Amino acid sequence: MSLPLPVPALDAVLVQPRRVALDAFLRAGWAPYATPIGLDAERRRLLNIDLSEPDVCYRKDGDLAAVAHLEVDREGLVTLVEVVGAEPADPVRVSLALLGANAGAPRTGGGGEAREWVWGPESGAALEVGGEPVRLWLCAERAYGDRLWLVASVVRRA
Repeated sequence: MSLPLPVPALDAVLVQPRRVALDAFLRAGWAPYATPIGLDAERRRLLNIDLSEPDVCYRKDGDLAAVAHLEVDREGLVTLVEVVGAEPADPVRVSLALLGANAGAPRTGGGGEAREWVWGPESGAALEVGGEPVRLWLCAERAYGDRLWLVASVVRRA
């Protein structure tokens, strides 16, 4: 099962040092992010660039097709990766590609304007990376053409 973008496997990114995670994106064909001169406000909103500064980007046919942002804990391990693409994506296909068939059914929510799919503790899935529980959240918003928007994160409890 393939994704609309070459996103690295979750275990290559989550609970990895930031440099290792960034290298996984680079090996998958991504590049360090630099704001393109011709990037307009509409494309910035489509890719959520107004919400966080991307770390890496993916170009397709010379256009900015996706961006990814990583967050790390105090030890420098990646605990969250957010990927936003410009193209629509089927959430179930994305989950199968990233989580495999053992992820089970998602918890769903939202309405006609914005829908969400969540795999992880909320859906009863026992997903782990590096011994840590993981959550995969996907969203499709009508206003943005149901583009790929995913957040994969480590679920840590006190």
